Amino acid sequence: MLNVRRYRRVLHRILLSSALLGVMSISSQAPTSISDVDQIKELMTSLSSQAKKPADVLDPMLSAAIRKKNLGHFSASPYELNVVPDGGAPSISGDTATVPVRVHYKAEDGNSLDVSATVQFVRRGGNWYFANYDFMKWPVFLIIVLVLGISAGIAYAATVLVLWRRLTKQKTQGANIVKMFVPFFWPFLFRQTR
Repeated sequence: MLNVRRYRRVLHRILLSSALLGVMSISSQAPTSISDVDQIKELMTSLSSQAKKPADVLDPMLSAAIRKKNLGHFSASPYELNVVPDGGAPSISGDTATVPVRVHYKAEDGNSLDVSATVQFVRRGGNWYFANYDFMKWPVFLIIVLVLGISAGIAYAATVLVLWRRLTKQKTQGANIVKMFVPFFWPFLFRQTR
């Protein structure tokens, strides 16, 4: 009777062990599903660390011209890029997603960018890709400020040059030489040189 009990225990342990091993082997063979959020974060990390080429993580459905335009942001080599999420998890809606980020880009050719932007993603065939690299563009506000600043500088230099020529013609430079660099005095100086 003792041998039968012992035989049963051994048989139960063998069956339990083989069932456990079977479940473990089946579960280890099943592909692990990476969540959408993890896949998007991995894309940003691999682009930042240059583990993947920009062309490999850009939407494959873009036309050749648009792909070339987007990949132009990475034409300088070598470069440093950090794309860091700036405000939580990605906002996913169907097959598109957006993530607010902080972008720091510095290329060997002197081109640099340090700005807050929004990165757009698109899902193609179950995989996420960057929809575009618009986050690498200078913001419109900065472009306007730059253009206005350059225009103001050119206007200032042109006004000083015109005043200098007029004052030189009339031989009234003297104390006016300092005043011509201060816009407050310009109306007075223009009246004086008529």
